Amino acid sequence: MDTNLDGDLAGNSPPTNEEWYEGAAKCYSQDSITFLDLFDADEHADYRKENLFYPFASREEWEVADFLLHSALSMAAINNFLQLSMTAAWLLHVYSEWLTGDAAWSIQDQLPQGAIVLGTMLSSDKTNVMTMTGARVAHLLLLGLANIRMCTHTKLSSKVFILAALLPIPQYLHPNQCMRGMLQDHLIHECLSIVLQSLMKAAKLGIMMSDPVGNIRHCFTPLAAYIVDTPKACMLACVQSKTSPFTLVSYLQFRDNFRHPARTCAITLEQLTSVDVDPNNLKAFFAACAEFQLNGVFTPFWKNWRFGDPVIFLTLEALHHWHKQFYDHNMQWCLVVLRVVEFDFRISILQPSQAIAISPMASPN
Repeated sequence: MDTNLDGDLAGNSPPTNEEWYEGAAKCYSQDSITFLDLFDADEHADYRKENLFYPFASREEWEVADFLLHSALSMAAINNFLQLSMTAAWLLHVYSEWLTGDAAWSIQDQLPQGAIVLGTMLSSDKTNVMTMTGARVAHLLLLGLANIRMCTHTKLSSKVFILAALLPIPQYLHPNQCMRGMLQDHLIHECLSIVLQSLMKAAKLGIMMSDPVGNIRHCFTPLAAYIVDTPKACMLACVQSKTSPFTLVSYLQFRDNFRHPARTCAITLEQLTSVDVDPNNLKAFFAACAEFQLNGVFTPFWKNWRFGDPVIFLTLEALHHWHKQFYDHNMQWCLVVLRVVEFDFRISILQPSQAIAISPMASPN
């Protein structure tokens, strides 16, 4: 039985003034796969059998999203609209802060009744500690709280991160560069296991803490996010360079047109357990780990951190995933298609964007 674009049965549709030329545009057969066939074959097709507007809860919710998409409202105005109590209560789910995400809700479901989730945020990077007297360098480990609102996190003056530790960067004497890198990665994980031990214990058993107004609460401290660049993310996920820290894919498979399985903590720990080589034998253990694209770290710091999974707490970062991806891929494709002179010309005639908001109700005069 045919349906129209509004989803109503053709036999029950209201009469219209449209006149159709009978016998025109006859369909003789169906050939090849159409867009609708691909649309109905994706992973969300089963949900659309019950709800045509999935992932929206209803047609009304889709109409709100469609209105906001085609409106002249800025992203800030749309965010303010979605944060209204009336809007948040009416819509299915508004994702804005970490506590509104599925990961935080899944953790809360596994905690005792009345417990509170305090999402731990970490960040580290190699930094010069002393320049004039010895040129000492170290990894600064910063500690933050994911429960703090995002608008406060983005302000440098808020000082939402505190310095937790200085992770050492020693000079190794091993002649093999790969072994030196393996030792450095192992040292970082070992230091993190020592420094963050109290947070791991609180995430597993909980700890009684007082809030700013003096109320005692049962708190759990799962690792919500670890903000690092891509090389450090690979080190924390215990994988080699040129390997995705999020999926089971190496650089030779980056061109695949499908998503590889996620590299969860369970998979990584299972692979490490299957390596039947003494970790103290560096070369042999590193060679055995290379089969799974692992970097040779046999005791990840997140191993005993409840709810700790690199797939969840590792975040994308702008330098490698946005800027370098554009320069290394998108821009190179454009240069091949347009050539350098034409590409430079088209970039030169682009008008700079102006931060001016024009109301659709404003008079053209």
